[in-house]
Amino acid sequence: MPIKIIRIAAAIAVTLLLSACVSITETRYSKNANPEKAAETYVALAVGYLSQGNMILARQKLDRALLLDPENPAVHSAFAMYWLERGEIKLTEQAFATALDLDAQHSPTNYHYGVYLMRYKKDKTACDYMAMAAQDVDYSARVLANENLGLCLVNGGNSAAAISAFEKAWILDSHSTVSSMNLTAIYLQRKRVRLASRWFKRFEQTLTDGKVPHSAASLSLAVQLARVQGDQNAVHSYGFKLKKHFPSSAEYKSYLSSH
Repeated sequence: MPIKIIRIAAAIAVTLLLSACVSITETRYSKNANPEKAAETYVALAVGYLSQGNMILARQKLDRALLLDPENPAVHSAFAMYWLERGEIKLTEQAFATALDLDAQHSPTNYHYGVYLMRYKKDKTACDYMAMAAQDVDYSARVLANENLGLCLVNGGNSAAAISAFEKAWILDSHSTVSSMNLTAIYLQRKRVRLASRWFKRFEQTLTDGKVPHSAASLSLAVQLARVQGDQNAVHSYGFKLKKHFPSSAEYKSYLSSH
C-alpha cells in the first residue's frame, strides 16, 4: 500500500500577517496617531474577526486600515484573505497582486499567496513564493512557511527538497508534528526504515508531551512502519486504536483490507 504524505488543512486567518487580538480597543487612535501603526492594528483586529468568522467587523477594520495606509502590503494581503473567505476568487487575486506590487519581498504576502496557489490553483509556482517567506529569518511564521513549503514540494514530487524544508521547520520548532510525521512518511517511502522510526519516535514524543491524541492518518502511518519493522504486536496495537477511535475512517478500512 502506498504511503500517503500527510497534509494539513487550511487555517485561514489563524496565521495571517500579524498576531491578532480583538480585545484591542480603538480608543487609542487619535487624529495624531501614526497612520501606519494604526493601520497595522486595524489589520490585526480584522484578522481576529476573520478567525472568528465575523466578516462584517473584519471588513470594517480593513476599510479603515486601507484608508489610513493604502500603500501597506499587509492591508492588501489581509483583504486577499477576506475575499478568499467570501469566495471571491477574482478579488482575492487582485488583492494579492496589489500587495506584491507594493512589496515583492513581503513575507506574509508571499507565504499566503503561495498557500493559495497550492491549495486552490495547483500552481507549480506556489513553492517559489513559500520559499521566499521560509528563507526570511525575521518572518514570525517561518515554521509554517517551511512546513507548507515541504508539503508543496511533496505535491510536486520533490521529496529531497521537501526533507530539507521539513527538517528546517523542525529545527525552528521541535514540536512541529507536521514535519516529524511527513519525514517519517518520506523516509518510509525511501525504505530508510531506521530514519523513519527515529522521526516517528519524535512525533509520538511530541504527542505525549502535549497530551495530544493520534489522528487516523498518524495511526495508519504507525501501522505501516510497524509492518515494515516486522513488529506484529505494534501492528495490532495501532490497528486496535484505529478501530476504537476511527472505525468509519478510510484509514481503518484500508487497515482491514490489508490485514
